[in-house]
Amino acid sequence: MLVSCMVDKKFYLISQKSNLQRIGLRAQIVSFLIANSIDKGNALNDLTNKQKVIVAINFESKPPNSEIDIATIAGLKTELLEYLNGLSQADSECYASIPNDITAGELVDLNNPHPVAVLDLQKLSASLMLEQTSKGVGAMLNLSKTIKPLHELAPSINSLTKQIEQLNEHT
Repeated sequence: MLVSCMVDKKFYLISQKSNLQRIGLRAQIVSFLIANSIDKGNALNDLTNKQKVIVAINFESKPPNSEIDIATIAGLKTELLEYLNGLSQADSECYASIPNDITAGELVDLNNPHPVAVLDLQKLSASLMLEQTSKGVGAMLNLSKTIKPLHELAPSINSLTKQIEQLNEHT
């Protein structure tokens, strides 16, 4: 008879210089976990510190061996850090907002110090994508207000362009 053993651990991702909560990092984390065959976990924003994100991983091995499970989660944590810290160099246009100074805290139990639930990552990924879409809609709705002052710059830019052209003709 095959018995399963589930190990749940969490850790904090931290940046000393950047806000980790407005850059789509949780979606990257969930995508990474799914790509590494993790079915259950979580990626949450820390409510007290915008430079922290909480990552929870559920790992189930057969036959049960909690030492191997914890080592597997620790290995995933290391790989996740390498992946996230390399994103901005891999594609600076898409991932310029993801910092390369992300570090991770120790593996701790899910209830240490505050409880974190593990969720089905497929469902969580859909939820995160809806959240990102909502953020995009909000940004687009505010875009016209943001760029409205730029309309007044067009005549000034045209005038400066003509002045530069005239200077170039005289040199």
